[in-house]
This record gives sequence, structure tokens and C-alpha cells, in this order.
Amino acid sequence: MIAKSKRGIATALRICLLTATFVGPMGAFALANAGAENGISGAGLVLYVSLQRAG
Repeated sequence: MIAKSKRGIATALRICLLTATFVGPMGAFALANAGAENGISGAGLVLYVSLQRAG
């Protein structure tokens, strides 16, 4: 039982790490570009608003 729990936790941590590795830089890039002087538009606006609501 404990071995199955450890395996499940390890799998969940791998999934979180993989997701953060791929999604994190895209989110950071969109957030950095959202405050540009030329205004916010398109997918950057959608991501920016989603991040604001989540926080």
C-alpha cells in the first residue's frame, strides 16, 4: 500500500514538474509582454486577465 502511494506521489510530482517546465515560460513571457507600452491585445490579454483573476 505504501509503495503504491509513493509511486503515485512520484508520478504526480513528475507531471507537475513537466507542466511547469512547459507552461511557466510561456506564461511569464505573456505576462511580461502584457504591460508593454503599445497596449495589451490578443492571447496576451486573455492570459493576463486569467492570471489576474486567479491571484
